[in-house]
Amino acid sequence: MRPLGLTYARDTQRQDDPREAAPARGRVRLLAMAIFAVLTLLAGRAVQLAFSGDPLAQPRRTAAAAPITRADIVDRNGVLLATTVRAFALAATPERVWNPEETARVLRGVFPELDHDTLVRRLGDSSRQLVYLRRGLTPAQRDQVQALGLAGIGFEAEDRRVYPQGALAAHALGFTDIDLNALSGVERGLDAQIREAGAAGRNVRLSLDVRIQYALETELDAAARAAGVTGAAAILLDGHTGETYALASWPRFDPNQAGSATDVQRVDRVAGGVYELGSTVKPFTVAMALQENVARPAEVFNLSAPLNVGGAPITDEHPIQGLASLRDILSHSSNIGAAQLALRVGGARQVSYLNRLGLTQVATLEVGRNGEPIVPALTARRDIAGRGFGYALAASPVALAGAYTVFTNNGARVTPTLIALAPDAEIERAPVFSPEVTRQMLVYLRAVVTEGTGRAADVPGLTVAGKTGTAETRDETGAYTEDRNFSSFAGVFPANNPRYVIVLALDGTGADQAGGVVAAPAVARTLRRIAPMLGLRVEPQAQAR
Repeated sequence: MRPLGLTYARDTQRQDDPREAAPARGRVRLLAMAIFAVLTLLAGRAVQLAFSGDPLAQPRRTAAAAPITRADIVDRNGVLLATTVRAFALAATPERVWNPEETARVLRGVFPELDHDTLVRRLGDSSRQLVYLRRGLTPAQRDQVQALGLAGIGFEAEDRRVYPQGALAAHALGFTDIDLNALSGVERGLDAQIREAGAAGRNVRLSLDVRIQYALETELDAAARAAGVTGAAAILLDGHTGETYALASWPRFDPNQAGSATDVQRVDRVAGGVYELGSTVKPFTVAMALQENVARPAEVFNLSAPLNVGGAPITDEHPIQGLASLRDILSHSSNIGAAQLALRVGGARQVSYLNRLGLTQVATLEVGRNGEPIVPALTARRDIAGRGFGYALAASPVALAGAYTVFTNNGARVTPTLIALAPDAEIERAPVFSPEVTRQMLVYLRAVVTEGTGRAADVPGLTVAGKTGTAETRDETGAYTEDRNFSSFAGVFPANNPRYVIVLALDGTGADQAGGVVAAPAVARTLRRIAPMLGLRVEPQAQAR
């Protein structure tokens, strides 16, 4: 057995041996170099982050270079109606958020509409790599949040559809969702063309004129509020080409805030609404009778007594005493006279004309949805008589406007459109009535405005021609109600050389608010404002004494 002291002495000598200490020093140096390399990498990454910013911002810079997917929409004069701008989405990486509660409190200082509890829950949801907190930020809002320096909070770029004119022409333009998917109006009706034009860097030019659009919307709004109605619609178009200069539906909404609008506000009553058109159909009945030679301009009728058809009487609110002409039937809006003429024409020919007038098919206006007309398959004599004065047939105001283009094209119909046409564009005109019948009808329609139910639509110097309409609407059971009407006026101007068509309608008027009382005056006010824009002159209004 060796002494303990000797053993300790020998071990100490072995450790001090330089040959054994050299490998230990080498290991220390390698460890130091490894630590230095790691620190260098971390420092480099820190510098990279300092210059590159939050990783959430990377998708924003990539998206900024992407092409705009939807083209600008402009009116016929180049005024911007819709465009796509760069916006930002506020996003978060939950695992990088230091304090969800405090971060939520700070963010609500910028966006008080955000719910605090929802923010905290989403900011603390570590099961998700990325969460969106708010979309549609402006560059100013992005800069405001970025200045807060919140950990885990960043941005992603996204396109946003903007309508610079606000509520103007909202129902014609429609809107998209936040991902630029088209939902209504021309945004939907011309979706493919808008995307194609956007990819090519072109805009899409509509036939609308913002000046005329503003005048029409303003007067429709005033008429609707004064009459206390539930809805209203108006359209003005070039009867030669079918180009729609203005299209208005009431109540209005702002497409920039479409999600906040009610269903009632978003309804397009011009193209999507379907209504029984009432007496605005009577001119077509008279024209049918003339075209089929079952009535003559010089013929007279006895309309003083009700007309019994199918066991029920057809009456006039204000019966015409004595003998009446075709001119009188229209100017005094006689249901009895129109019913007699419709029965002479017959059901088959009546439906044929209504088809050619476009009142029995879905209109093709370039919007998201055109209302489907209601055309019951009715063959009884009373049904034929009723269609003669506008009952048992429901169509949209745009379809009615298209039908009235026959009075601006020597009896031929053109299709309404929202696309601006080139001056040399070929216009398809479908013959319905002869030029001779059409000229005779313009005489009658002018008489409606000068001496009949449409006198309130007269604008001195402009020679308006047209027809009033008042149709009872149906209640929840489908029965007609006398205290709620659809009151309208449809016409052309100037009557001596007809070029333009206007239709204005108010839905939900009272029993004493016929088309000649509420719709015709609104038309006159509108035409006074827009006539100079169309290069037409009107006589100055006489000053009230």
